[in-house]
Amino acid sequence: MTTESEILVLSTTPTRVEAESLGRLLVDKRLVACVNIIPQLTSIFLWEGSIATEEEVLLLMKSTMGRFEAIETVIKEHHSYSVPEIIATPILAGSREYLSWIHEVTSGRL
Repeated sequence: MTTESEILVLSTTPTRVEAESLGRLLVDKRLVACVNIIPQLTSIFLWEGSIATEEEVLLLMKSTMGRFEAIETVIKEHHSYSVPEIIATPILAGSREYLSWIHEVTSGRL
């Protein structure tokens, strides 16, 4: 994967307000081109030796691999969790126009 490769970054927050704030910040900084927010997600996970169940909000963020480190830094600096979910996966295919738009936004050309 090159720094120009398109990625989908996933993260969760405890509230929609935090998700919207984080999403707007990342778009404003041109680190991501778009954030989709999916409310009312139930997460079940092991934390500090116990199984936890929490209601969360999912963020789906489109960007490029070259922006990942900066995205990770911003999320860690502004997230309420001590260990926020920050996962990137490659976008293997997409419309040429949409993928070009991701690059235009995250490079500051738009």
